[in-house]
Amino acid sequence: MKQFRFSFSFLILSSLSFILVLTWVLLSLISFKTAENDLLQQKSDKARLLLASFTALVPRDPAAVASSPASTLAQRFAREGEFVGLTVSGRDGTVLYSLGSEVLGDGMLAETIASGAELARFSGGRGTLRRYAPLVRDGRSVGAVRLELSLKGEQKLLAQSRHLFLAYCVLDFLLLLAVGSFLLSRFIVAPVRRLLATTERIGQGDYSHRAAVGGGREIAELAESFNGMVDALRAKQEEADRYVRSLEQANRELQKAREEALRSEKLASVGLLAAGTAHEIGTPLTSIMGYAGLLMDEVADDPRKADYLRRIERDAERIDRIVRDLLNFARPAEGTTETVDVVALVASTLEMLELQGAFKGIAVTVDAAGELPPIVVDPFQLQQVLINLFINARDAMSDGGKLDVRTSADWFTPPVQTTGSSLHVSGRRREDFDGVFRASFAAESEPVPCVRIEVADTGCGIAPERLGRIFDPFFTTKEPGKGTGLGLAISARIVDSFDGRITVESSVGKGTTFVIWLPVAGSVTDKGMEQ
Repeated sequence: MKQFRFSFSFLILSSLSFILVLTWVLLSLISFKTAENDLLQQKSDKARLLLASFTALVPRDPAAVASSPASTLAQRFAREGEFVGLTVSGRDGTVLYSLGSEVLGDGMLAETIASGAELARFSGGRGTLRRYAPLVRDGRSVGAVRLELSLKGEQKLLAQSRHLFLAYCVLDFLLLLAVGSFLLSRFIVAPVRRLLATTERIGQGDYSHRAAVGGGREIAELAESFNGMVDALRAKQEEADRYVRSLEQANRELQKAREEALRSEKLASVGLLAAGTAHEIGTPLTSIMGYAGLLMDEVADDPRKADYLRRIERDAERIDRIVRDLLNFARPAEGTTETVDVVALVASTLEMLELQGAFKGIAVTVDAAGELPPIVVDPFQLQQVLINLFINARDAMSDGGKLDVRTSADWFTPPVQTTGSSLHVSGRRREDFDGVFRASFAAESEPVPCVRIEVADTGCGIAPERLGRIFDPFFTTKEPGKGTGLGLAISARIVDSFDGRITVESSVGKGTTFVIWLPVAGSVTDKGMEQ
């Protein structure tokens, strides 16, 4: 019984249709999600502006809001079709003013009063957006305001977009079937069928028959090659036999080579498995953190369960940081060195962290000297060192402060340990200033021209008994759970790989200053430097 097979045209069209549908589905998901996020963000921004306008008119005593200009503005809000409700709550949770729909048992008002920060929540069941803002008087929250807006307009726009997108998808699908069927039948299917008929005649022993088919270039070349094969079969049967035997030999050698390749691949896989075991820890950790984040929204009204989830998420993130730091310390990546503009690298690193909100409440100043001599380092590893120092400086200034970053050209000489003073000096290793240096760096008797990067903060400082251990692995001055003690150890290792040095000066209660010394590229000369 002949096995049933689909036609060539059907397979190609079905494959193209599947790819088209899959592409449209992916594009629609991305487009709809992006559009939805944009609309919701616009709605949130609008609610924030409306709420800011209202709170600006609320009198000093929130209880008098009903007779204030804020009440007039609220009445104007109520005339808008998207308005659902507005509520003003006192510090004790009592409703001082309400307009429109009321939401009972809303714990977000109390949370807004407690945190003193604006909050936003999307209510899926009600199809609304709720925006919360605190009422701050003399630096303390005396109440909160909730504004609720309807999302029906945005949902209607999204529904219209879905219908239009689906119509385009159906139209493209029909056009693909119609045009594709015609082109496949004319340029591929018909020539292949003629070539198949020729093959059947030659299979019956008629070597005088020739294949003459149209179609594309590849099919024409196939027909010409087929005719050449027929001529070769008729004229050189014995040569064909020898050729078949040689192919069989080649196949045996290929099979042997394949078995050797599989054996080598298995050995390599075993090595990769052993080396990547630590990396695989990150996969379940990512799942734990992701599911914890999803559950956080589900149990937002249950403080006890939400606290458990925050603990799970925080500890999982700590495990992830510890594993990554262990890998970086135990097996640092080999970077590619290049000539680096230190001033530009420092500026870009600070800008990146500022955009992430890392320096809230901290005044950052940058003092860059003129043109600096060139250094040859791995820019990504040097940036990792700078990020570690900047983040440590920020953590040392929990109540705000000042971060000064200075770059200059200078001559490195081993610092002198001070005694009987609140100022303490240390280096990459506790033995550094007793002569433990790389031989390629410098002799003790001669200074070395370097590019100097100084990071100074006005934080709490480091106690003298801890200063000599800060570059030791797993030693940290931070609270438990907030540091692994590997950041400075990794930074010291990176700077040491550049043939450089990292030193620290600290005074308890006044601040800490880290200095990175990177030797100038090329020979040790005094060009461009002033000793």
